[in-house]
Amino acid sequence: MNMRPPYASPETAERSVPEPRWLVLVVAMAVSALLFAFVASPRTALFWYIFPLFSVGGCYLVQFRAEFPTHWRLAFAASAVLSAVALALNWPFSGHVLWNVLFIGHAWATAKRRTAWMALLLVSLLYLFAMKVAFQTSRDEAGAGISVAVAAIALLALQHRDSADSG
Repeated sequence: MNMRPPYASPETAERSVPEPRWLVLVVAMAVSALLFAFVASPRTALFWYIFPLFSVGGCYLVQFRAEFPTHWRLAFAASAVLSAVALALNWPFSGHVLWNVLFIGHAWATAKRRTAWMALLLVSLLYLFAMKVAFQTSRDEAGAGISVAVAAIALLALQHRDSADSG
């Protein structure tokens, strides 16, 4: 999964990997927390579970939107549908974990693995697991494992597609 954006030369790819836009991230976190306060009370664990990934993931998607080829966009769209269906049918599944693992896979594949983005995404994933252990059932914890497996399969397919596109 050592790919770089198609527009980047090897020289510029190594020195131009952008770090998170910290101010944008802080504002997105605050706005996301405020918006989700209307959906899930800050007194519930659900509130603390949902808003961090939306702000971190949203910032990642916006900052790197130009780096998502069609097959990555389709994978994210399919993940959104799968997450909604799993939630509606009460499956043991975590769309938050799925999305976070996909973000980590994308960061790894596009040379962001040596940036603060990778650390931020890993901390976000660990936070999601900690929230599941602390506030959810063993069924939800198993769902997180299922989500990691689904994300791994998706990343393998995306890697295969990226290899086919570059080779």
